[in-house]
Amino acid sequence: MKVISVFDPTAVDEKSRVRGIGRYLKTLQEAFRHLDTDPVEESPTGVSQYNTQSQNPGDNFFFQFTANINEIKKQSVFINPFFNPIQKPLKIRRLTQKQIAVIHDLVPFKYPHMFPTGLKGMIYTFLNKWALRNYDLIVTDSIASKRDILHSYKLPEKNVQVIYPTVSRMFTPHLDREKESVAHHHPFHSENDHSVAEFSKIPLQTLTQNPLIQNLKDFAIYVGDATWNKNLPNIAQAIKMANIPCVFVGKVFGESNTNKAHVKPHPWNKSLQQFLKLAEGDDRFIFPGYVSDTELMYLYKRAKVNILVSHDEGFGLSYIEAGFMSTPSILSDTPIFHEIAADAADFAPPNNPKEIAQKISSVFYDYLHQEKMSIKAFDRAQEFHPQRFQKEWVELLKIA
Repeated sequence: MKVISVFDPTAVDEKSRVRGIGRYLKTLQEAFRHLDTDPVEESPTGVSQYNTQSQNPGDNFFFQFTANINEIKKQSVFINPFFNPIQKPLKIRRLTQKQIAVIHDLVPFKYPHMFPTGLKGMIYTFLNKWALRNYDLIVTDSIASKRDILHSYKLPEKNVQVIYPTVSRMFTPHLDREKESVAHHHPFHSENDHSVAEFSKIPLQTLTQNPLIQNLKDFAIYVGDATWNKNLPNIAQAIKMANIPCVFVGKVFGESNTNKAHVKPHPWNKSLQQFLKLAEGDDRFIFPGYVSDTELMYLYKRAKVNILVSHDEGFGLSYIEAGFMSTPSILSDTPIFHEIAADAADFAPPNNPKEIAQKISSVFYDYLHQEKMSIKAFDRAQEFHPQRFQKEWVELLKIA
């Protein structure tokens, strides 16, 4: 049996559970979990509760998620699901016979003036170049990120493989099993010249008890972080021009942070401070802070449009999450988003708030266009289904 050891900092670091690494690890855990195996208890040394055997006996895998790298056996295949070139490396030397690093993107690495790391970061960057030599394969989130990695590290192309991220399985649609629904694979069918949703109805009370969220209607949504590349100041200007309410979801938008508009920010958070000053005292900016996955699903489903107009990204998870909820998106007119969305989104230049506002208004107020883009977004999201993510990881591990 091949043992797959996955580094899981969320077992001992609560903050990492609500960041991107937490969401990615959740999809890995779901992909690798054996549904007939009871989870083991978390150990004091940081072993994750998701140790499990592969659901398919033919794969002959055993997956160990752990925060303690000293527990990892040399004979196993080691997966580091969050190799960050500017953070302290997990280990300079090789841990196991086979090692796989997941590099999601190189955004801070590409824009050092926007993401200053100081002397410590420079040292870590140097050490990570050495550490990366001990990995046999790099997995990344997109073709765009693969190009960045090949350019920055001069690696052979065969050593970098793209596996597109996915969503948690709870985001996958629960469609009524009518013949027409199964046949066309999107969440609407025509009835009396109108589109009728085929989603199974879920009572509102089962999704959220938060009155702020329950009472929302007719809004746009932004889900994500608040670093420079997220382009929040231009989003704020566009929201004001379009005169449309927007819900900003993420722990960074919690009350403790949104009250810091006039506090000197960390260099990485300068754009967040600019955004907060623009949003200050404006009821069109709604900050529920961190929300549960069920509440996030509800917000996506109720939103008229999702906004993701970043300067740069390694992927675009909120586009996929919104797509599974049949919510159309406004994306940056940049290569990464054309790769992810194809023609299933509206695009705007990230540095042009006026055009971003026009695109938002077009989807928000034009019902026919909104319906058309909703169907396209849902159909496109199926290209990033959890089953595809699982299959590609299993195929990779078979030859590792």
